[in-house]
Amino acid sequence: MSYSVKISYPKEESALQNKTTERRVQEFLEELDLNQVIEEYGKCLTKGYSVSPTFTPPDEESSGEEADPFAIALKLDLAAIPYKASLKIMASGSYEAISQIAKMIESQGFDFDISVKLKINENSPVNFDKTATWLDDKYAKYTVLPKANVSDIKELKSLYDLLMEARQDVKINLKPKVKKDDDDEFATQLAAYPDGTLITLRLTDADIYGEDE
Repeated sequence: MSYSVKISYPKEESALQNKTTERRVQEFLEELDLNQVIEEYGKCLTKGYSVSPTFTPPDEESSGEEADPFAIALKLDLAAIPYKASLKIMASGSYEAISQIAKMIESQGFDFDISVKLKINENSPVNFDKTATWLDDKYAKYTVLPKANVSDIKELKSLYDLLMEARQDVKINLKPKVKKDDDDEFATQLAAYPDGTLITLRLTDADIYGEDE
């Protein structure tokens, strides 16, 4: 297993030509194994930082297969780590095409937003004041945004399968809920993710007085 790590340090102020600016230093580490990633996390804590990790799995695993969000979620479930799962779809096209996708989303009990981008010029048949003209494939592009956010990924399985069968570009983002600055939970969470995952460690100054509690 090999991971990449991005460490994002707290913003630093610097004065240049009588102006105060802020910049954030970032450090990139590649091809680290699980123990090395855990070691880097521990180093950040030792230096006095508070660490907020995020995990971005690769589009494809090293085997060439698409990273499976359901397999990752199962490992999180087994480790008793709660998460939020959000289904995203990159779909835009004609009214007819997007209408079919919207019906799939609605059939599974989820809400959605529809947006339309109209191209209006001297050659366009679209009249903004007449909605009946908004259906021309060449001058109107529709986009659908599902509101599919759940705490159990199994609730997304039927919709995911429907959209995949329709050959749509579907992604499920997982956002685990873990304690900050906890070595054990970080290690458990990391083990749920596949080879090639990017781990981002966002550092802030530790709250040594417990003011945020």
